[in-house]
Amino acid sequence: MALKYMNGTNQPAIFTHMTFTTIFVTLAIVISNCLILLVISWTKAFKNVNKWFLLSSTISDLLLGLFVTPFSIFNSLYNSWVFANDIFCCIEAYVAAALLIAGLYSLAWLQVDHYVAIRKPDRYKYVMSPTRSACWIGFVWLVSISFCMPPLFSLRRARYYREAFICIIEAKQQRAYFMTAGLLVAGPAISALFYTSFYMFTKAYKKQLKFYNQVFVDRASRPLNYKINLINSTIFIVCWLPWCLLRVHHAVVSRDKRASPEFHFYFLWLGISTAFVKFIVYVCKSKEFRDGLRESFNVHADNCDCPRCEPHHNIACADACNESTKFVQV
Repeated sequence: MALKYMNGTNQPAIFTHMTFTTIFVTLAIVISNCLILLVISWTKAFKNVNKWFLLSSTISDLLLGLFVTPFSIFNSLYNSWVFANDIFCCIEAYVAAALLIAGLYSLAWLQVDHYVAIRKPDRYKYVMSPTRSACWIGFVWLVSISFCMPPLFSLRRARYYREAFICIIEAKQQRAYFMTAGLLVAGPAISALFYTSFYMFTKAYKKQLKFYNQVFVDRASRPLNYKINLINSTIFIVCWLPWCLLRVHHAVVSRDKRASPEFHFYFLWLGISTAFVKFIVYVCKSKEFRDGLRESFNVHADNCDCPRCEPHHNIACADACNESTKFVQV
């Protein structure tokens, strides 16, 4: 089955505002997620965040910026599908779908992790042990890949989405499968997000928070990270909702009443932009993350003076001071 809009590259490349958008979003996704990975790997800024789930979320976003969005840059330049192989379009569509599902599930598990840590802190290390977390992440990626596995074998169920310069899964000919699989896959993740986030607005949470802050002083940043992940999850859902509603509108109305191509482009790329928005949220809301960024680039590394070293100002400095103090005491 030949793909639509396979027009080749005979026409000259034209740089438009849509091309600029694809370049900006791609660079923002790659740079921001590389910085988050750097902070996770080299600092203790995320000591009160489950790194398994955060790594899963970050890697899924980074792969989206490396293996999906860059090809849209060339498509937008020539305003057509510029790659000759139809199978490549199918693979791009399935990779994009799998990465988006993995990102959604990772956000959900991050929220579940914060929920358990605050509501049941005495059982947290058992319920969310590293081994269990790794198993859940394996399950997340297995579900993400399996969602597209049946149509993937046929290599015939994708089309070039000309309005947004990207390949998407063609659900028209297998609508029943995607409606059922979509509910079974996205439903649990969205339900978990709503359930664990609703707890933050209850009286029980406020009461538990007072106890938590008094007893678990070393985990003082956990409630803030809980709120940050709520913000990221809300942004994810809100930014993808317009495009989902647009696709429903596109399917039910007649051709002359459909929205203009610009709406398709900007609504889809608004959803894709959530892959780098969490970096902005962390920078704005988390002092520990900002300190981690400074530490990653060795800011103040040469100026570590123990008498002036604050516990949360420079993590590397604080650790060095603590180690030197222990050595002197011994």
